[in-house]
Amino acid sequence: MAATKAFVNGQIFTSDAGYSVHAAVAVKDQYIIHVGTNYDVLKLTNDKTEIIDLEGRSLLPGFIDAHAHLELYGTNQLGVNCKTVDSILELQQKLKDAAAQTPEGEWIKGWGYNQNHLIEERHVTKWDLDAVSTAHPIIVVRTCGHISCVNSKALELAGITPATPDPQGGTYNKQNGELTGLLLEAAHMELFQLADYSEEEVMKGLGIASDDFLKLGITSVHDAGGYGTKHIRYLQKAVNENRVKQRVYALYGSLHESPSMVEKGIQSGMITGLGNEHFKIGPAKVFIDGSSSGPTCKTREPYTSNAEDSGVLYLDQQALNDSLSPAHQQGWQITAHAMGDQAVEMLLHTIEHSLVMLPKDNHRHRIEHSGITPNDLLQKVKANRAIPISNPAFLYEFGDGYVKDYGQRVHHMFPLKRFADEQIPFAIGSDSPITSVNPLIGIHAAVNRRSKNGEPLGLEQAITIEEAIRAYTWAGAYASFEEDQKGTIEAGKLADLVVLDHAILDCPPKELLKVGVDMTILNGEIAYHKQKEDVQ
Repeated sequence: MAATKAFVNGQIFTSDAGYSVHAAVAVKDQYIIHVGTNYDVLKLTNDKTEIIDLEGRSLLPGFIDAHAHLELYGTNQLGVNCKTVDSILELQQKLKDAAAQTPEGEWIKGWGYNQNHLIEERHVTKWDLDAVSTAHPIIVVRTCGHISCVNSKALELAGITPATPDPQGGTYNKQNGELTGLLLEAAHMELFQLADYSEEEVMKGLGIASDDFLKLGITSVHDAGGYGTKHIRYLQKAVNENRVKQRVYALYGSLHESPSMVEKGIQSGMITGLGNEHFKIGPAKVFIDGSSSGPTCKTREPYTSNAEDSGVLYLDQQALNDSLSPAHQQGWQITAHAMGDQAVEMLLHTIEHSLVMLPKDNHRHRIEHSGITPNDLLQKVKANRAIPISNPAFLYEFGDGYVKDYGQRVHHMFPLKRFADEQIPFAIGSDSPITSVNPLIGIHAAVNRRSKNGEPLGLEQAITIEEAIRAYTWAGAYASFEEDQKGTIEAGKLADLVVLDHAILDCPPKELLKVGVDMTILNGEIAYHKQKEDVQ
């Protein structure tokens, strides 16, 4: 039983229920065999054991991102990054540079702009994009992934005219009866499929995503979906070919016509849990509402920034029940994108309805985002034993806009402290590429509850560093029924680990953004080592 690897002289945060901290860990092949003192672990070594001196640094369970889009993150890297542009002029220049290298007639794809961060303080329009090129179809996706703008060529290819009716759950924006090129929600999802990437491009993008995630200590991903059943096929193929090295729990849903995707899943005979420790089918998932930063999420009261608007619904209550309740009855875990409080309430009604029809104790039904969750809904989350999948990093990037759009409701956005106090198991996901995939940013936001500009965002909902790490590790495993295999550092569990460059438990909360990843261990092997990469 000699260890193949031993980590000693560290701050080993096990992420167990007691927040245990130890000095050393022994690993045999892909499993943890002992956690304890340096002396006890070194007794399990021999001359073939690789001994890694942590020199006081933290060793944690590998991060489990409980809600991210691997394919979208990866294919974005093949397009034009508009995440940091400050003006429409700068955005246009980046697109012009891409157009100069793209044959006429082929798509130019940008991503990540945020109208709230542009000096013009407005969305991009088709006229802005026509000034870049009318020989290329152009699409630029907003940072939320729910809104885009296209040029006249793209509208022409899609056959969209001012007379085209809005799709259910979406809008073709118009100004004085003329299309502006701005596409909201389902209108964006529908057109994006015209600009979709080839299988070869998707596979390349998935490899990029996996490598980037490894550098940030992420060893498991709950993939939150792409477009149609082909996305599941691509993802499984990428895992089988080791392009995606993380363990994947694939939410079974589509960004377009999600109820149809769920219906196909039910008809196929598969259920949640099908697969192995590398790739597994997760919950059936649909979309209920829009994005928090758009804003297009569905709220019970109008936006603070616009008394005439309260967001977008993709489905009404009956359609939601008709989609997810049959999945529950067939043995699926169920979930939905539910960001606004009305959407969260609707999903809770569906969970209640499903459990009345077929009671089930260990269903672990989820709420993707559970963005605005006031106290009355929080109690229903607890009563129905649902698992919120929160995105505290949104507070860091989009928090200033939240104050403008939701006012005092920011105190009920991603209410992690209340979840913790009520013993509601909650996991954390980045929702990347909507915001940074870096778990340390998510942990920082959960602990500090401030925007990039320092705006306080419900400071009473802040949690401890230990609670945030457990939400990014054990809770992710729990949300996928895998807590017996991973998520904590305990003997018998998979050796998926991350070595940080600081002792994170000793780090002042305001300095958490200074913490980085030195090493990622996956399946007992070093999958990423910062120092080695620096030398190369």
